[in-house]
Amino acid sequence: MSLITGLLFLVCATLIGRALLPSRTILSRSLWEELGVAYLLGTGVVTVVITAGFVAGLSMSLLWWLPLIGGIAAFALDGQRKAVIGNYAEVPWTRPIGLLLAVLAVAAFLATIALPLNEFDAIYHWAYRGKVLLHEGTPLNEAITGMVNADGYGRLVTHPNYPFGIPILEAWTAHWGGWNARWVQLPLSLWSACLPMAVAFGLRGYSNQAASYGALLTAATPILYSYNFLEDGFDSISMAGLTSTLTLGGGADLAVMAMLGAACALFIRARQVDCKRAAICAGLALAGTVMMKNEGLALAGVCLLALLLVSFIPPRRTRVAIPFAAVAVVSIAPWLGLRAQLPAIDENYSEQMTVENVMHYLGGGRELVEKAPIAMSGREQVDLENAPARIGLVLTSFWEEFSDLRSWGLLWLLMIVALPVTRQRLADPETRWLALVVLGGVCLYLLILLVTPWNFPSLRDKGIPERLLVHLVGPIVLMFGAALPKKDT
Repeated sequence: MSLITGLLFLVCATLIGRALLPSRTILSRSLWEELGVAYLLGTGVVTVVITAGFVAGLSMSLLWWLPLIGGIAAFALDGQRKAVIGNYAEVPWTRPIGLLLAVLAVAAFLATIALPLNEFDAIYHWAYRGKVLLHEGTPLNEAITGMVNADGYGRLVTHPNYPFGIPILEAWTAHWGGWNARWVQLPLSLWSACLPMAVAFGLRGYSNQAASYGALLTAATPILYSYNFLEDGFDSISMAGLTSTLTLGGGADLAVMAMLGAACALFIRARQVDCKRAAICAGLALAGTVMMKNEGLALAGVCLLALLLVSFIPPRRTRVAIPFAAVAVVSIAPWLGLRAQLPAIDENYSEQMTVENVMHYLGGGRELVEKAPIAMSGREQVDLENAPARIGLVLTSFWEEFSDLRSWGLLWLLMIVALPVTRQRLADPETRWLALVVLGGVCLYLLILLVTPWNFPSLRDKGIPERLLVHLVGPIVLMFGAALPKKDT
């Protein structure tokens, strides 16, 4: 039954997103671009609304009906709007490229649901809290708020103040038929399939060529499917889900990536055609990014700060900038209210990110010893006197990622090429904003890892920083596409 419920969610979220999008006469798009953006937008709106419902004291069993009602209403509205919404545009890619995009999308979908949830983060960060929402109806339950480990280290509930976007999607799917560790991943199975469509949608305002190349580059970025693709031959594929090699599945990093990509795509199209409705949709998608993982909140701050900076140089286009920022802030606010009622995680970065800490590590502060007793067991004792400087370890890890073709393909190389260094590109306000978002995101994550209270080599073994940098795939490809010729030949 949860298979049917999961498929029902895919339909309802897409219908909701389609109802919110502007007319195709205002923002042209193909059917596939619309479906990709609509699903991401609808999913973001669902998580925002249900999170607000938790703040209002409503139970998940009651809130479950809202997406279903919204989907039915959107379906009815779609029938009335057909006469004015306009026709679909042609896809911007050739048939071979379209076939490749379809194969990669289907493969990502099938790979996601091929295995049940069986990795630490997917189980303990997200699925555990999804089960709490399913059975208890609220995140403000002792199963999340009240459990502290007896030895004083950490909480038995890992990351209790992580957002509830992924748990909401899983609990919604499990509402009918009970929890199934395979089918609760259905709403999580389309991130890698939808992002190329969102990128193509965002770049259509530049040229069909930019949209086609952007979608292809996105879909061909290996880390959307697997870390260090084929590093160990085909063993990494055969062990998918049993180690930390597969990015697909029940984690939240691809969700942040897809939502941020959709928000950026919607916003640059909103600025290009001066469409307030598209800007509102972009603000909702940015709020959806925040609902997926704590890093989403930091990235939302980067996006809004970048918007403020580009607003100092005309054209300011406040008609779309103000609704985008206002809707994002208002939609994020309920989560901040709920988050304030939850225990802080051990690596509370709002406390770690101080000038004193940053200057200490920038000045060569030494690497920390892992403080978790379990993590220390079986490891060699660290020589405190000769521990390496944290800044060197972090910078080395970033360089290793930027130059790792197995994970990123040509993504980072093209990002450097696309940096707005020419006069023509600097004159494009959308490119300026995207460049600030990408550079701000990289600098943000560098600072976070510089002051992290955890042992950095241990984090490196767990896929950091690549699991953070994958969040920026959308704006990177959009920036590259924006640097291509702006008119079709």
